[in-house]
Amino acid sequence: MRMSVKTTFPAMADRIAELGRQGPFVAAVSLTRTAQDVQAAIKDEMRASFDRPTAYAVNGTYLKRATKTNLEARVWVKDDPFGKGVPADRFLSPQIFGGGRRHKGAERLLQANGLMPAGWFLVPAAGAQLDANGNIRRSQITQILSQLKVQRGAGHESRATGSQRSNRTIARQGVTYFALPNGNRGLPPGVYLKRRFGHGTAIRPVFVFVSQVQYQTRLRFHEVAEATVAARFPLHFEAETEKALRRARIR
Repeated sequence: MRMSVKTTFPAMADRIAELGRQGPFVAAVSLTRTAQDVQAAIKDEMRASFDRPTAYAVNGTYLKRATKTNLEARVWVKDDPFGKGVPADRFLSPQIFGGGRRHKGAERLLQANGLMPAGWFLVPAAGAQLDANGNIRRSQITQILSQLKVQRGAGHESRATGSQRSNRTIARQGVTYFALPNGNRGLPPGVYLKRRFGHGTAIRPVFVFVSQVQYQTRLRFHEVAEATVAARFPLHFEAETEKALRRARIR
């Protein structure tokens, strides 16, 4: 969402000019305060639209402040590929625009090792362990990648190697994970867990493989932003104009 005096509020240009040297300052502060309101409204919309969103997701927007020399403010999702964690635009953009999503790290690793059809996606199934936010627990993903010998770097458990020590680690976990890239004996393609009991074993799907994923628009980013701008900018502009006139009278 971009806001500028030139494109969003062209009718304000004359009033800003009437304020003289104070005009650009009033406009810049008003735009920035409105952008802050937009950012807060988007966070509230995430909490209302998503099921237990993480703090990382809720804080996935950035704000560009307006200045006296650049009367434009902007609120958008973070897209820094060099920051920590997955850039927010990768998982928020499908929620804003609908459609597909990019592949995740685990998907790319499985595909690169021939354990998942190229271009396909993971969808959580009954054996997936969910955290308080409804996301797959990172520890389970790490165990899966470790046992499948595709883990990248150090993780929660040492990489499965087939050694006695590695087998003891898997035994302590109590679960064996395996992948079926093409399915087998009535089981669809996916990642499964096998748990041993005293009287036998049980197999449950953790992820199933699908050729595509489609998201419906869930986050009303632009609608909320536009409504907030329409409601809040006039109030901020009037307040900042009054402050500027008051300062001028004092001088």
